[in-house]
Amino acid sequence: MRKLSLFIVFCLLFTSIYAQVKVRPGIKMGINNSEITNSYLDPKTGIYVGGFASIQFNKRYTLQPELLYSQQGGNGNSRAPEDLNIQYISIGLANKFFVSPNIGFHLVLGPTLDINAENSAISVINGNGDLDKTPIDFAFFGGVGYEFPFGLVLEARYKQGLLDVELFNQEGEYVPNYSENHLNSVFQIGAAYKFEF
Repeated sequence: MRKLSLFIVFCLLFTSIYAQVKVRPGIKMGINNSEITNSYLDPKTGIYVGGFASIQFNKRYTLQPELLYSQQGGNGNSRAPEDLNIQYISIGLANKFFVSPNIGFHLVLGPTLDINAENSAISVINGNGDLDKTPIDFAFFGGVGYEFPFGLVLEARYKQGLLDVELFNQEGEYVPNYSENHLNSVFQIGAAYKFEF
């Protein structure tokens, strides 16, 4: 009898929690202003675009897995004559915290895994020949946004890479960055739309 009672309580709790969870798919796109820290490269403007699933657990917290295509890197100049173009596939996990249940203003933060989708040869940073970029980057992002009741979301985020943009020569040998790391640093601003089903 006790096991049956526990089972019924568990089912009621699970049903109650599940009934409050609301899942909405969506699309998003925006502009990146990216740079490689401690390099001679100028900032680079690119785009990001992709999809997500908004999982609303309650009126104050939403978990949002994201899959994005993101253009990052830096622009060449007289000191670094070649552009650095990095095409990332970003897998992120955004945590949204709403300041009030009835207002769309929210804070967002979370981790992301960036996978280099095109590891083509480049000549950048130290100008010592053709170099390849590191295949992945781990990053954390934070930002603010506003969500309208009809599904439109506006957000601004800052994403900081944690792994050195390591460079390798054509023989596969690591080219050291000496005393300073070269990290991805990206400011993002964009819009998203959540579909209602």
